[in-house]
Amino acid sequence: MDEEVARYRETLLGEIQADAVAGGDYLSTRFIDRACQVLETGEEFTEYHLCRGQGQSRHRGHVQVDAYSYSPSDGVFSLIVCDFSGAPDPEPLMTDEVRRLVEGAFRFLEGSVHDSIADQWDESHPAHALSRETFSIASSDEMTKVCIYLISDRPLGRSIGKIPDLALGTKEVQVQLWDISRLYRVEASARGREDIVIDFLGEYEEGIPALPAGLDGAAHYDSYMCVMPGKILADLYDRFGGRILEQNVRAFLGDNRKVNKGIRETLRTEPEMFFAFNNGLTVTVSGLITNIHEMGHTEIIKVAGLQIVNGGQTTASLYWARKAGIDLSKVRVQMKLSRLPEEGFEDAVHNIARFANAQNAVSASDLFAGHPYFKRLEGISRQTLAPPGKPGEAPSYWYFERTTGSYKVELKRKSGLAAKTWQLLNPKKQVLTKTDVARYDTTFEGGPHQVSSGAQKNIAAFGKIITQAWNTDPTGFDLPYFQRLVGRAILTRAIDAAIPAQDWYPGSILRPLTTYALALMSNRMQAEGLQPNYEAIWKAQKAPDTFMEEAMRVAKQLLPLLQEIPEEQVRNRLITEWVKREACWDRVQDSDIKLSAGFLSTLVPEARVVRRREDWRTKATRLWHSGAWKRLNEWNQQAGVLTDGEAELVGWAAITSEFRPRGLRLTKLKEAWDRAAEHGFV
Repeated sequence: MDEEVARYRETLLGEIQADAVAGGDYLSTRFIDRACQVLETGEEFTEYHLCRGQGQSRHRGHVQVDAYSYSPSDGVFSLIVCDFSGAPDPEPLMTDEVRRLVEGAFRFLEGSVHDSIADQWDESHPAHALSRETFSIASSDEMTKVCIYLISDRPLGRSIGKIPDLALGTKEVQVQLWDISRLYRVEASARGREDIVIDFLGEYEEGIPALPAGLDGAAHYDSYMCVMPGKILADLYDRFGGRILEQNVRAFLGDNRKVNKGIRETLRTEPEMFFAFNNGLTVTVSGLITNIHEMGHTEIIKVAGLQIVNGGQTTASLYWARKAGIDLSKVRVQMKLSRLPEEGFEDAVHNIARFANAQNAVSASDLFAGHPYFKRLEGISRQTLAPPGKPGEAPSYWYFERTTGSYKVELKRKSGLAAKTWQLLNPKKQVLTKTDVARYDTTFEGGPHQVSSGAQKNIAAFGKIITQAWNTDPTGFDLPYFQRLVGRAILTRAIDAAIPAQDWYPGSILRPLTTYALALMSNRMQAEGLQPNYEAIWKAQKAPDTFMEEAMRVAKQLLPLLQEIPEEQVRNRLITEWVKREACWDRVQDSDIKLSAGFLSTLVPEARVVRRREDWRTKATRLWHSGAWKRLNEWNQQAGVLTDGEAELVGWAAITSEFRPRGLRLTKLKEAWDRAAEHGFV
């Protein structure tokens, strides 16, 4: 294990142990959760659930499962097994251990489908319900393949032997080994995921015919019009699943497995006309290699970082059509491909997705990732120092990561003392992601079933709410809003850490239990016109003891409402499916669980700020008195967002001793202010 991996492992275990108010098996559970977060962020799978169970098969073979994930959009069922050491200097993971763990997961799969392995566990145990659900999925046409992920905090041995090929009937079973070194490589990468590298010539024995767009050097990117063979496109989706779809396109596609009727008919009756009939794809890559074909035309032979930003339905339809037995050998798809520079890559991808989908059925909320709301949060987070959480600590920032991997990119730009100082000011434990923000706000606003539906679905629903609120009044997303958001993050993370230490906690349903407990508390508080004292939480940077005590009491009382599932509601009585239902939230809301009088006395009146509408001249003058025009002028000198005319006017407003703009000058100042606000100025 090299020095950087060892340092990463030490930091990772330190984070886990810092969160651990309980020892023993809890540490391995926290590691599983943390490793699965890395894999989910890296788009290996979506919406994972912890479900720990061990036993023996009928033939005394080891059986193990620690987590699972199922993606209806591509039919991939994933089982996760863990080897956790926790030792300061762990031994390498050897072939026999790898085989034992992988075979343990496979026995769970095989025993669920062909045997009654579910009976090893009591009906109330999550592994019992998962085994029955595994049987249901595998016995239908829903599942296309199985992936077994082995995760470990140990390094793999240098000479791992071959893992036997596995299959469930005709269904492929893939094995993925994620040791501590591979986890490190993904977390250390700029975008937090393994780059998709496709060698068309080596893997498919043909390049992709391409016509360069002939852009000049000032464009800072390359673009090509290409002809993509349908069978290759379908195979890429089969290999990489949703990883090749830009996240907004993936959220829009959702769980839809239907082949568009028009696409299906064309594929069946006139496959050679698909190129002419279909709108094609818009694709971005971070790198590519071209070649001149012997016939004289350009062809793309290798790409890295491929993302489909428009054409997700076409891609998925070709995949499902091939699964249905339709021949794609004559199908060709037109494709516009752009190679983008590393600097600003993610923003550029989001913008291309937004404009490429502007004429399609993808709504603005589906393209939420590039919304000004996130730019506003980013601006506030960079300018707002939070008080120290403990005596002796320094004030620090809650770093909002608007683009994936931006925290790591900023840190890598620094070295030595500058890097250590920056990390002290921006501690990793205070990083907020877009999915974090959506989780915390949706929970407290009464949508625990939506949060439990998975990060992608939740952020899509959250986007609709925020977009509507932003269009009504964007000024509501200000410093107090950000401080409340941080307060909600502090409360949620504290309860996530505290629940596993309770002797009544059964394991495996931490996120749903935390989410429902907080949502119910928020529901009861709002009924009384009260809320947590977010100002005090911001100043203390910790959850109040009174809040934690009440949260544990509420969580314990509502736990049976999540465990005891009405038979008519969920197939196989799987808790992780039950908590997605609005009926579950209705049941919890209708319960007789109440907040204690002592706790209610610690709350403050709910802040429902009603802003008096002020005309622009009044507001512009108020901004001048507060020094905001001077701040905007300094900000724009770095950001360069305003037009030359706007920048000149703002420069005047920043230094003038008498502020009385009228007519066109006043209008242009408003345009400058609005443009700056959209780009994150606060």
